[in-house]
Amino acid sequence: MKRGKKLFWGILFILGALALIVGKLGYLEGFGFWTILFTICLLGLLIDGIFRRGFGTILFSLAFLAILYDELLGIEAITPWPVLGAALLGTIGLGIIFPKKGARGAFLGKGHIYKKTVKSDSYKFQESMDGEHVAFDCSFGQAVKYVTSKSLSRGEMECAFGSLEVYLDGASLKEGKADIYVECSFGSIVLYVPEDWKVVVNTSAVFGGVEEKGSCNPMGTDILQIQGEVAFGALEIRYV
Repeated sequence: MKRGKKLFWGILFILGALALIVGKLGYLEGFGFWTILFTICLLGLLIDGIFRRGFGTILFSLAFLAILYDELLGIEAITPWPVLGAALLGTIGLGIIFPKKGARGAFLGKGHIYKKTVKSDSYKFQESMDGEHVAFDCSFGQAVKYVTSKSLSRGEMECAFGSLEVYLDGASLKEGKADIYVECSFGSIVLYVPEDWKVVVNTSAVFGGVEEKGSCNPMGTDILQIQGEVAFGALEIRYV
């Protein structure tokens, strides 16, 4: 966790501690310990989602806040399932209308590698399985991909309501370094990585999980950095 993020969550929980004390003094009647704790966590996720432009994080944080305070707001008629359904559909719709800029762009279809010039860093995604930059998309289905690049430097993996498996054990890294960006929502991504690589995992998970099976070589000369977001899904890294 980066220093700024630690500071942010630290301050948020200190404010929560103060809120608990103020509540015990009678200034926050009707707000129990768990209500305050969940509110702190959800507000933190909401603010983090706004800064990262994570539509799923934003909408689901708002949805759970609405459920938490539905009686106070008088919106019991739309909680819990209608508001959660709206958050889900809103996440999908906004993701389609406003694809994230930068290293990622609009995908052309299930499992396709696309060619695209990215303005921020001039990456050009190759149309072959052995290019320097590859990208996969799996939505509402299953896909298994084998990367055979001998000079891999960048990979983009996106999965929504599906299952994506990507084998990297047949690839070599350009100048010994590569970046992989994953985005997983309501699905699972499994990456098969050579155990002699040094792997640095720096992903964020919202109501999801990141798991490593096996171990990598912390002294490896080939370095793979995995970044991205997991929301209501799972990222699994298997060392082979």
